[in-house]
Amino acid sequence: MDAMMEGVIVIDKNGTIEIFNKAAEKMFGYSAVEVIGKNVNILMPEHDHSRHHSYINRYLETHSPQIIGIGREVQGKRKDGSFFPLDLAVAEVGWKESVRFIGVTRDLTEQKSADEQLLRRREDMLRASRLTTMGELAAAMAHELNQPLTAIANYASASLRLLDTDADDDVQKALESIVGQAHRAGEIIRRLRNFVRSDPDPGTNTSMAELIEETKPFAELDAKANNIALTVKFPTDLPKVVVDQLQIQQVLLNLVRNGIDAMHEASPGNRRLTISARLAAPDFIRVDVTDGGHGVPDDSKDELFNAFYTTKPNGMGMGLAISRTIVQSHGGELTFKNNADVGATFSFTLPTKIKD
Repeated sequence: MDAMMEGVIVIDKNGTIEIFNKAAEKMFGYSAVEVIGKNVNILMPEHDHSRHHSYINRYLETHSPQIIGIGREVQGKRKDGSFFPLDLAVAEVGWKESVRFIGVTRDLTEQKSADEQLLRRREDMLRASRLTTMGELAAAMAHELNQPLTAIANYASASLRLLDTDADDDVQKALESIVGQAHRAGEIIRRLRNFVRSDPDPGTNTSMAELIEETKPFAELDAKANNIALTVKFPTDLPKVVVDQLQIQQVLLNLVRNGIDAMHEASPGNRRLTISARLAAPDFIRVDVTDGGHGVPDDSKDELFNAFYTTKPNGMGMGLAISRTIVQSHGGELTFKNNADVGATFSFTLPTKIKD
């Protein structure tokens, strides 16, 4: 037992520790001498400390496994009072007409730390991707913001002139227009701020129609800046989905950006982008982004969703890879096909479900 990498703890039916191997000593900070003869609940947080004896009695009476015979992740308590994540497997053995329980423990601290770092890196990558998309939309956003700000300045100047003529009604109308244009500029900034925020959404019941409507202004800005005709069509009675709204917006904008980039050299008649959504099956919504560009070359089809693969001169090669990961994490799939005439259609599905 002392040669094992895992901690091994043997207790009797009363919870008294009889064996405590070297790995357990290192894991919990106690020496074997300190714990042998004491109840095993000294190695547990208080909420399990007070109930452990009832756990054993219930198992002995019913033989219905809760931890014993199954194993699960629990919290361990070290000698210094600190807690740590612990993988615990417990087995029952008979010995000299009595019962013993052998617990095999594994410290999950490093694994949990690695998982948390991986999660943080994933969130950082998602946010970086959103910021990259936002950077590509910056010129169009600047133009869009310039319009309400210019209108505010013009209405304010007109109000100053009208104040000299005692035209109260006209001044009031001008001030109302200033308020309206200021709200319009504020709404654009609010959308920008929400899109690049870093806190994750645990997933909420979301109307796909509303999510597309919320994303539509961003797509319109980019399409207008690149002289692309944008069409958005979907039934308003689509079922709800449980999604991280920002992540799905990011997927949709990535596909829109890719479609627009594919049409840089397209003829005027083909410079069309369509976003559509429909109920593809009883339990799935399908969203299509169709462009009139050059389509996907045959030599790129197998690598298109691989990280760092790109056909753009200045591309990062992360947009489609991240988008597929996001869609798959929501239980859907991201695919593409070349259209019969020109361009390509990228599609993703999302399962329809409601969170209680």
